[in-house]
Amino acid sequence: MLTNFLIAVEAVLPIFLVILLGMGARRLKLLTDLELKHVNNAVFQVMFPFMMFYNIYSADVTGVLIPSYFLFCVGMLFVVYALSTVYAVLTVKDAPSRGALIQASYRGNLVLMGLPVMQNLMGEEALGLTTIMLAVIVPLYNILAVITLEVFRGGKPHPAHMLKKILTNPLILGAAAGILAVAFRLEVPEVFLKPVSQVAAAATPAALLVMGASFYFRSVHENFRNIVCGVAGKLIVGPGIALAAGYLMGFRGIPLALLIVIFGAPCAVSSYTMAQQMDSNAELAAGCLIFSSLFSSVTICGWIFLFRQLGAI
Repeated sequence: MLTNFLIAVEAVLPIFLVILLGMGARRLKLLTDLELKHVNNAVFQVMFPFMMFYNIYSADVTGVLIPSYFLFCVGMLFVVYALSTVYAVLTVKDAPSRGALIQASYRGNLVLMGLPVMQNLMGEEALGLTTIMLAVIVPLYNILAVITLEVFRGGKPHPAHMLKKILTNPLILGAAAGILAVAFRLEVPEVFLKPVSQVAAAATPAALLVMGASFYFRSVHENFRNIVCGVAGKLIVGPGIALAAGYLMGFRGIPLALLIVIFGAPCAVSSYTMAQQMDSNAELAAGCLIFSSLFSSVTICGWIFLFRQLGAI
């Protein structure tokens, strides 16, 4: 149990260190608001697409995909998304906060948390299924995020305009390029793949740095209720529903353990960048990211302990 806790802490601790670095850069006035805006644009338009492409292109998909499990995970994602949407529409007044809250409640940081937690928890044999599901779920996260943030951007959404936004979203374009490269077995020369991997590796630290420099603690008070709801939804309610359903469906071992990661990981780093780029409540998105990351070490270990006690993993 202690080992699992330490692995979870090690997975989220770098998040806080880079955020603190960003806060320090702001206090030292090394980054102006205009510079932060430009860097955030570069992260969203360039770095994240490269990250999406590289993560999918380099994924080892040799594991066995269970069709019923695939359908279950996708279906449960839509259930959690639908419940989050209904709750946000009924309880939150302003549209930008609705979009940010919905995104925080369903979209997890699988790239950072998925592989290390599963490798420690279930061993090397878990990495095949984990990689396949990450390659499926992460692009789906982004598609739902674009739709959500566009709908709750303010004003009346137009289907044609929304479709254009989805098809031209940098993250979705990056994911589509990766999927096509894998599907057609395209070999990217190493001379091109290496800089792609370097840019991909820089995406998350750059996004966290910008978020830290842009984050003000006064926004926690202003968005406190929605932050609590977003964090509770992401770490407790969503995984509770998915894990209970998975357990009753008969999933055990690696598939059940993977549900803890898919539905119980903290908010995705890119959720803040997308919220800022698409006129959503970026401060709410940042608060949910920071506090879900802070508490996820405890909640993930709690879910692991519960289902180990039940003999399910």
